[in-house]
Amino acid sequence: MARISRYKAGAEKLRWNAFEVLSLDGVSSGILRFYTAQDGADWLRAVSANIRELTLQNMKMANKCCSPSDQVVHMGWVNEKLQGADSSQTFRPKFLALKGPSFYVFSTPPVSTFDWVRAERTYHLCEVLFKVHKFWLAEDCWLQANLYLGLQDFDFEDQRPYCFSVVAGHGKSHVFNVELGSELAVWEKSFQRATFMEVQRTGNIHVQLARRGAVFHGGFRDGIYLF
Repeated sequence: MARISRYKAGAEKLRWNAFEVLSLDGVSSGILRFYTAQDGADWLRAVSANIRELTLQNMKMANKCCSPSDQVVHMGWVNEKLQGADSSQTFRPKFLALKGPSFYVFSTPPVSTFDWVRAERTYHLCEVLFKVHKFWLAEDCWLQANLYLGLQDFDFEDQRPYCFSVVAGHGKSHVFNVELGSELAVWEKSFQRATFMEVQRTGNIHVQLARRGAVFHGGFRDGIYLF
């Protein structure tokens, strides 16, 4: 499964009229430059759509080997913001997946059933919070820069558009970025769907708290009640 990058290597510079395609093993197509911003935007969407279709095919193949409660809802490439990085590289490619009750973070895509147990991080969907960042640009902002502002590239100073966070219950936080606004919308919708399905499957997870002799029970289905 290939991925697209519109950023200059080692810098937060967004290319206004170019991008590169990188294969699963990291081989680059080279920088693909276009005469007009519109040509670049058209090719970017076309390549992105092709990658998305191939990813869907891989999901369907993976789901044939999975039980109904352990289906892949969505997966794809993102860039993770490095926490406390000293180098000029502030984002690193990661592959995310929503499968059954879990959210997975991989360094490379899973290509077999055995790869699913080799994820860098695995979180239960009922224990994480998905949040879209407010910083937002129009889908074609990268081409508008040259057409309207006369700029060659953008410098976001460690802040990219199309970012979202996944916060775990114990405070661990991940910040991810995608290349297109449409991809961000798909991730948000997929997280909502996967979490809703898991809550329905789970029913009640009881959390018991005691205060002044009273015992509180809480669950997804029954809510909070007092004994």
